[in-house]
Amino acid sequence: MSDVSFMLLLVAGIFLIGALGEVVFARTRVPDVVWLIICGWILGPLLGILSKPLLLEIAPYFAAFALIVILFNGGTSLKLDTVARSAPRALTLALVGFAMSAAAVAVVSMGAREIGILAPEWTWLHGAMLGSILGGSSSIIVMPAMAIARVESSVSDLVSLESAFTDALCVVGASACMAILLRQTGSEAGTAVVLLKSFGLAFAVGVVAGLLWLFLLHLLRDAEHAYPVTLAGLLLLYVGVEYLGASAAMGILTFAVIVGNARLFSRRLGMVTDIDLGMGVRGFHSQMAFIVKSFFFVMIGALLTPPWPLVALGVLLAAVLYAARVPAVRAATLGSGLGSARRGLVAVCMPRGLAAGVLATVPMAAGVVATTELPVVVFTCIVATITIFAVGLPLAGRRLEVVAPVVDVPEPAAGTDGGP
Repeated sequence: MSDVSFMLLLVAGIFLIGALGEVVFARTRVPDVVWLIICGWILGPLLGILSKPLLLEIAPYFAAFALIVILFNGGTSLKLDTVARSAPRALTLALVGFAMSAAAVAVVSMGAREIGILAPEWTWLHGAMLGSILGGSSSIIVMPAMAIARVESSVSDLVSLESAFTDALCVVGASACMAILLRQTGSEAGTAVVLLKSFGLAFAVGVVAGLLWLFLLHLLRDAEHAYPVTLAGLLLLYVGVEYLGASAAMGILTFAVIVGNARLFSRRLGMVTDIDLGMGVRGFHSQMAFIVKSFFFVMIGALLTPPWPLVALGVLLAAVLYAARVPAVRAATLGSGLGSARRGLVAVCMPRGLAAGVLATVPMAAGVVATTELPVVVFTCIVATITIFAVGLPLAGRRLEVVAPVVDVPEPAAGTDGGP
């Protein structure tokens, strides 16, 4: 078999595993990404088909593209009218969970430095960066999982919206820490000013680009190539904001929120006709997200290699994240009416995923010191948290069914009105 034929066979296999994984998840509640990670591990460490040096070489390029896809997917999912009604509880859970998770990870990472697992140059700011990378659950795993598993809306809305918030928090928090680590000069006040300018400029550019794109959406509403044009716009926006020295991630996220709520903004701006992103663009982007997710989780599996102390640290961090999430869920759901069974279901909805995996490769590519070990630690933690989710979701679901069983009410007999 030629190399070209083998590559095509490999790509076809990855797509089929990703698609079949979703079918299996609908029946077993085992997340589809588990099979993609196993596939990557077989192709990488087990068979040696995918080499680690090659994957690490292409990772920064793929990571930048994946980050754009993640942010656009998450931003367009944040419906501001829905957020206004159901966001307070989800936002509370996102902020409390993110803060507790990031703090716990930072503390553990400093302990790992003391015993020699992480480099001596590792600092508290590095720990905060790692905590930000691993601080939130993955919307690209949680949202489809809630839909396929048919979890009740009180829980699925809470964790889906939380994951959308924390995707943004992870990117913004990690980007801020990286910016400070790369700067390393001047006073703390000067660094804070630079960060504020970076994020403020990115926000402003994102707002302007998003509002201008609303007018273009009107022209693209029936266009055959609406999605390629939108994707090209995202790539140009990313490059442009980065060229200005601002946060490209913040610019993309701001743009995505505005474009994703095009109908709301068009009404506020007094446009004659309602404008929407359209099912064509949303549908194509959903398929793009599936492709990116499939390749990235295979890459994560292929990069799960020694040194074993780093692997052990990743597993430990997953356990610490679950331990930090339990009290965060309890604090955020006080007075919500959710019982212990439902809180248990919310607690296991903690898989880290694409955002964390992408962010793990960015510091090393940007030249941040003491981050060469980061991908192995983060990738292992992702796998471990997905395992907790895969095992915990069906168990929590069964517990919920036992606590609140569904009672079948017999239909009234023919010819009766069902009364006593």
